[in-house]
Amino acid sequence: MFTGKDGCRNDLTAPMPSPETVAIACGRLSARLRPAWGGRMTHLRHSDYGDILAPTTEQDFEPFNWPRAGAYPLFPYHNRLYGGSFVHAGIRHDLLPHPALAPDAMHGPAHRRPWEISDLSSDRVSLVLDYEADGEWPFSFRAEQSFLLEDDSLTVELSITNRANGPAPMSLGWHPYLAAGLGCDARTDAKLQYPLDAQNVPTGQPPAPRPKPAIPAATGYTLHFTDWSSAQVDFGRFSLRLEADPVFGHLAVHRTERYLCLEPVSMAAGALGLPQAQREGQGLGTVAPGERLSGRLRLSIGL
Repeated sequence: MFTGKDGCRNDLTAPMPSPETVAIACGRLSARLRPAWGGRMTHLRHSDYGDILAPTTEQDFEPFNWPRAGAYPLFPYHNRLYGGSFVHAGIRHDLLPHPALAPDAMHGPAHRRPWEISDLSSDRVSLVLDYEADGEWPFSFRAEQSFLLEDDSLTVELSITNRANGPAPMSLGWHPYLAAGLGCDARTDAKLQYPLDAQNVPTGQPPAPRPKPAIPAATGYTLHFTDWSSAQVDFGRFSLRLEADPVFGHLAVHRTERYLCLEPVSMAAGALGLPQAQREGQGLGTVAPGERLSGRLRLSIGL
């Protein structure tokens, strides 16, 4: 369980806020979440520097046309799954497609399902999703998110536990929309970059060395990196640093003129669609019944 810094009140007896919106704060940072909106963090704001995440302005939640703002979880896979199908233990599984991308599936079901609050205090909140196997994913699991605000940082802990009767492929990740326009310089120490197909999904070929650390200041692209430990964005008045545990061995990057997505993920995009023998080399392992995959990531704000 997270422990807040001195000066950040930790009052487990505080009244629970509205189940629709949860607010936490510490020092100069505050955040809001909507558990029913797929466990999303809708706002992250610094009192001196303004919005850290692109703020969510939608009044209603459309699960298959989700807000391109805030941040949401990626369980038990992420990105596009071609044909909405994969083979595991010799059995082919056909998933319900994303309506706008049929026959492909996208980003897994967890960010479209309502989550529950499992723990709450002034500077932290934990959410849980007990997922029962259905047409969007054939293996039951428990997913958990914990968020801790400190004076100038946000720590996110993610975990997924296999609740199925047999081994299952599972991964985890987080999809933030940083409020960083094209004028914000960004870079990562990722050493390798995957070759992509026409849909910006890794082809399955080995990643190649990156010549420069810069993340391009262009719009409408997606890149996929691996072998990384940090990424940094210069907002002008302040800088933001993203770090993650080694389980998040891959970094997906998507950029428009309005936001920059730096997505720490445990598997390479497209790995679920590969033959099972090739997946572990792409970060997608098989989790035994009752076993848990977990990791932490951290956003730090400085000058």
